Amino acid sequence: MTPTNPAFLAFIEAQRADYRRSLPQRLAQIESLWRQVLNGEAPAEALATLERCAHGLAGSGATFGCAGMGDAARVLELAVNPLLDAAQALTPAAQTEVSQAIEALQRSLSGETGIQGVESPSL
Repeated sequence: MTPTNPAFLAFIEAQRADYRRSLPQRLAQIESLWRQVLNGEAPAEALATLERCAHGLAGSGATFGCAGMGDAARVLELAVNPLLDAAQALTPAAQTEVSQAIEALQRSLSGETGIQGVESPSL
Protein backbone atom coordinates (compact mmCIF):
# COMPACT_ATOMS: atom_id res chain seq x y z
CA MET A 1 0.00 0.00 0.00
CA THR A 2 1.15 3.48 -0.76
CA PRO A 3 0.35 6.54 1.34
CA THR A 4 -1.98 7.76 -1.44
CA ASN A 5 -4.01 4.56 -1.43
CA PRO A 6 -7.56 5.52 -0.36
CA ALA A 7 -7.93 2.39 1.78
CA PHE A 8 -4.69 3.17 3.59
CA LEU A 9 -5.71 6.79 4.16
CA ALA A 10 -9.09 5.65 5.50
CA PHE A 11 -7.31 3.21 7.84
CA ILE A 12 -5.04 5.97 9.17
CA GLU A 13 -7.98 8.31 9.70
CA ALA A 14 -9.88 5.57 11.56
CA GLN A 15 -6.86 5.04 13.82
CA ARG A 16 -6.72 8.77 14.59
CA ALA A 17 -10.43 8.83 15.36
CA ASP A 18 -10.11 5.82 17.70
CA TYR A 19 -7.18 7.46 19.45
CA ARG A 20 -9.04 10.72 19.95
CA ARG A 21 -12.09 8.88 21.29
CA SER A 22 -9.86 7.21 23.88
CA LEU A 23 -8.48 10.49 25.22
CA PRO A 24 -11.27 11.41 27.67
CA GLN A 25 -10.93 8.00 29.35
CA ARG A 26 -7.15 8.36 29.51
CA LEU A 27 -7.47 11.81 31.06
CA ALA A 28 -10.01 10.51 33.58
CA GLN A 29 -7.56 7.74 34.51
CA ILE A 30 -4.77 10.28 35.04
CA GLU A 31 -7.01 12.44 37.21
CA SER A 32 -8.15 9.41 39.23
CA LEU A 33 -4.58 8.28 39.79
CA TRP A 34 -3.58 11.76 40.99
CA ARG A 35 -6.51 11.83 43.43
CA GLN A 36 -5.32 8.45 44.74
CA VAL A 37 -1.86 9.90 45.32
CA LEU A 38 -3.26 12.96 47.09
CA ASN A 39 -5.50 10.76 49.26
CA GLY A 40 -2.62 8.45 50.18
CA GLU A 41 -4.20 5.43 48.44
CA ALA A 42 -1.20 3.34 47.31
CA PRO A 43 0.68 6.47 46.23
CA ALA A 44 3.78 4.69 44.93
CA GLU A 45 1.73 2.42 42.66
CA ALA A 46 -0.56 5.26 41.56
CA LEU A 47 2.43 7.50 40.76
CA ALA A 48 4.09 4.76 38.71
CA THR A 49 0.90 4.17 36.72
CA LEU A 50 0.37 7.92 36.31
CA GLU A 51 3.89 8.30 34.95
CA ARG A 52 3.32 5.44 32.46
CA CYS A 53 0.03 6.99 31.30
CA ALA A 54 1.67 10.38 30.77
CA HIS A 55 4.60 8.74 29.00
CA GLY A 56 2.27 6.91 26.63
CA LEU A 57 0.37 10.08 25.75
CA ALA A 58 3.61 12.01 25.34
CA GLY A 59 4.89 9.46 22.87
CA SER A 60 1.70 9.02 20.87
CA GLY A 61 0.33 12.55 20.73
CA ALA A 62 2.17 13.82 17.66
CA THR A 63 1.69 10.53 15.83
CA PHE A 64 -2.07 10.93 16.05
CA GLY A 65 -2.22 14.66 15.33
CA CYS A 66 -2.24 15.95 18.92
CA ALA A 67 1.26 17.37 19.26
CA GLY A 68 0.29 20.01 21.84
CA MET A 69 -1.39 17.37 23.97
CA GLY A 70 1.72 15.20 23.67
CA ASP A 71 3.86 18.11 24.82
CA ALA A 72 1.58 18.70 27.81
CA ALA A 73 1.74 15.00 28.67
CA ARG A 74 5.56 15.16 28.53
CA VAL A 75 5.52 18.04 31.04
CA LEU A 76 3.32 15.93 33.31
CA GLU A 77 5.63 12.94 32.92
CA LEU A 78 8.64 15.07 33.86
CA ALA A 79 6.81 16.48 36.90
CA VAL A 80 5.88 13.00 38.16
CA ASN A 81 9.20 11.31 37.41
CA PRO A 82 11.15 12.66 40.43
CA LEU A 83 8.32 11.57 42.73
CA LEU A 84 8.91 7.93 41.77
CA ASP A 85 12.03 7.97 43.93
CA ALA A 86 10.93 6.80 47.38
CA ALA A 87 13.23 9.39 48.96
CA GLN A 88 11.46 12.26 47.15
CA ALA A 89 8.72 13.76 49.29
CA LEU A 90 5.42 14.91 47.87
CA THR A 91 5.95 18.53 48.84
CA PRO A 92 3.34 21.24 48.34
CA ALA A 93 5.47 22.55 45.47
CA ALA A 94 5.51 19.12 43.81
CA GLN A 95 1.75 18.78 44.31
CA THR A 96 1.22 22.14 42.66
CA GLU A 97 3.53 21.30 39.77
CA VAL A 98 1.76 18.01 39.01
CA SER A 99 -1.71 19.53 39.44
CA GLN A 100 -0.82 22.36 37.07
CA ALA A 101 0.57 19.88 34.53
CA ILE A 102 -2.68 17.90 34.67
CA GLU A 103 -4.69 21.08 34.20
CA ALA A 104 -2.51 21.99 31.19
CA LEU A 105 -3.14 18.53 29.76
CA GLN A 106 -6.89 19.06 30.22
CA ARG A 107 -6.69 22.40 28.38
CA SER A 108 -4.63 20.94 25.57
CA LEU A 109 -7.16 18.17 25.01
CA SER A 110 -10.01 20.65 24.95
CA GLY A 111 -8.13 23.07 22.70
CA GLU A 112 -6.79 20.59 20.16
CA THR A 113 -9.58 18.09 19.90
CA GLY A 114 -12.67 19.72 21.35
CA ILE A 115 -12.65 17.06 24.05
CA GLN A 116 -13.68 18.20 27.48
CA GLY A 117 -11.73 16.78 30.39
CA VAL A 118 -13.24 15.59 33.61
CA GLU A 119 -13.46 18.50 36.00
CA SER A 120 -11.72 17.70 39.22
CA PRO A 121 -12.05 20.03 42.20
CA SER A 122 -9.05 18.44 43.92
CA LEU A 123 -6.60 19.42 41.18
